[in-house]
Amino acid sequence: MPKAKSVHSPWNKGKAVGQKAPFTPEQVYIIRQLLHAEGHLRDLALFNTAIDTLLRASDLLTLKVEDVTDHHGTVMDECTVRQHKTQATHTVLLLEHSRRALESWLTASRKQPWDYLFTAQGKPTPISRVHYSKLVKKWASYARLDPRKYSTHSLRRTKSSVVYERTGNLEVCRQILGHHSIANTALYLGVDKRQALHVAKAILI
Repeated sequence: MPKAKSVHSPWNKGKAVGQKAPFTPEQVYIIRQLLHAEGHLRDLALFNTAIDTLLRASDLLTLKVEDVTDHHGTVMDECTVRQHKTQATHTVLLLEHSRRALESWLTASRKQPWDYLFTAQGKPTPISRVHYSKLVKKWASYARLDPRKYSTHSLRRTKSSVVYERTGNLEVCRQILGHHSIANTALYLGVDKRQALHVAKAILI
């Protein structure tokens, strides 16, 4: 009698997987310092840009030099991108540390306006999402964190989580994340779950 074929269930069946953790401001500082000390110009520029812009990987990795610079070649403090997922235009910020990191990277790499910003060494194409994901896990290890708890979304959620914690303003978070609805933003940040846990911790029985 032939053996019955084994059925493999999805690894996460019945498990509460949860969202990947954002980085704290202290962890961001540690990672920045180590990337700077080791002279990883591209990675520092990528790390800073990801946190400031809050862009999805599909939008971040396809940025070109001309998307973040003006006609003089100077990195701008604001730029507008078209989101691949929604096709909507979205204005993002580049703060001083990001602008400095980008300028250093552009000078060292000698990129032209039509070049992709973040490319692998010796290649004109942008780094892949798999490569980006591996970089994020490597950066997590810089801050002595468990890499399994972090992904590319950790960078997208980092500033938005801090903004929500300091202001409680979901509409601001919705705007900077480029979401269509506050419900999506609340779900993305895990706000309802966080509030429920906060209430539960305050009640002793």
